[in-house]
Amino acid sequence: MDLKEFEYVLAINEEKSFSKAAKKLFISQPSLSQYINRLESQMGITIFDRNTIPLSLTYEGEMYIKSVKRIINIVEDLHKEFDDMSELKKGRVNIGLTPSKANNPLPAILPVFKKEYPGIELKITEGNSSVLEDMLLRGQVDLCLMNLPIKSKGIEYEEIVKENLYLAAPPDYTPINTVKNDTPYPQIDIRDLADEQFILLHHSQRLRQIADNIFAQANMKPKVLLETTGIETALRLSAAGMGFCLVPEFSAKYSGLTNQPKYYSLSNNMNWTLVLAYRENTYRTKAVNAFAQTVKTVVGSQEEKQ
Repeated sequence: MDLKEFEYVLAINEEKSFSKAAKKLFISQPSLSQYINRLESQMGITIFDRNTIPLSLTYEGEMYIKSVKRIINIVEDLHKEFDDMSELKKGRVNIGLTPSKANNPLPAILPVFKKEYPGIELKITEGNSSVLEDMLLRGQVDLCLMNLPIKSKGIEYEEIVKENLYLAAPPDYTPINTVKNDTPYPQIDIRDLADEQFILLHHSQRLRQIADNIFAQANMKPKVLLETTGIETALRLSAAGMGFCLVPEFSAKYSGLTNQPKYYSLSNNMNWTLVLAYRENTYRTKAVNAFAQTVKTVVGSQEEKQ
């Protein structure tokens, strides 16, 4: 067995097609078919059922794939342990994060980390929470900076900070009723905004799911002006007087906007928890741990400044 063998079989299983897998692997389809036929003959099994459309695994093939994935994980962990021998003079951290975290706090984290560990390569991948969870489980990223809840099994996390959620309003908005409380912004009842326009994130994003829960609890169907994938986009549109949006505390405090929207807290004191997420039972390199520690230090200092 060799890693090329694993790569070929996994590609065919993922693409459910010899031709698509061959294209992905940059080899000819006849060469790939001959390779798999020879492998099956050597092992005395049939990995793929070629009579199904799309291509499927036989029972022996399912067992083979499970074993291959375990072997790949062992090899990956071995390489990660070798990286640690360089005492953080070199290495790589694959980081997944949601778009809002790419705007804040990532710009505060990266300069601190690169100053301390200039030889560590960082690879950044942005995506919504469900995409990041899938990437973690596939081993495509080492850790993710994201918010709870995490819906996939096989992921563990450590909490960094609880972040309040606020309602951003057009600068000229005058609330019907407000309540002063111990938060930085006056409290508002979401039901008072039944006739107002909202700028919401897409349904696949955690903040949209939280917003939908807020509306459901208020027995309210919001008037949606538009949907966007970016919290900062929603915030800027709100500042331009286009409507209301739900924003995390860090986005509100570090937006950098000259013309700011008005901010209000909600009657149910909403917040979400920022976490560092990892695939369960996976070896973490010194580089990954160093990045995680930098995140906790930088985000903690931002929290203290508030």
